[in-house]
Amino acid sequence: ATIRADRGAIDQIITNLLTNAVKYAPDNPEVTITGWREGDDILLSVQDHGLGISAADQQHLFTRFFRAETSTGIAGTGIGLNLVRQLVTMHGGSITVDSAVGQGSTFTVRLPVSGPAEMVAATDVSLPLKAAQ
Repeated sequence: ATIRADRGAIDQIITNLLTNAVKYAPDNPEVTITGWREGDDILLSVQDHGLGISAADQQHLFTRFFRAETSTGIAGTGIGLNLVRQLVTMHGGSITVDSAVGQGSTFTVRLPVSGPAEMVAATDVSLPLKAAQ
């Protein structure tokens, strides 16, 4: 599928989510990446089998400088997910998290295929996605 987006921003979103998935799953670095289309949106999910995030921490997860309790002892600044959310929002999209402590996390990004009309740096970005089933 092809979406209208800022290629650098899409690269940053994907890189950050993948880096976090591996970083916060030190004992099981297996990551599942799934992409699909739903109507006029492209969805991308990144699932890990790591530490997981409590429901209380999930409410603040996209706040700048916030670090979840489960991240203690793991290097980081608390900026990455805030940046991801800003870039996704800039594209007219949304990001959600589904997680439980000890169960891992799934982050899902939803982006409109057309992208925002006012985005100056937008170009067509091809993503190898399968149709939703």
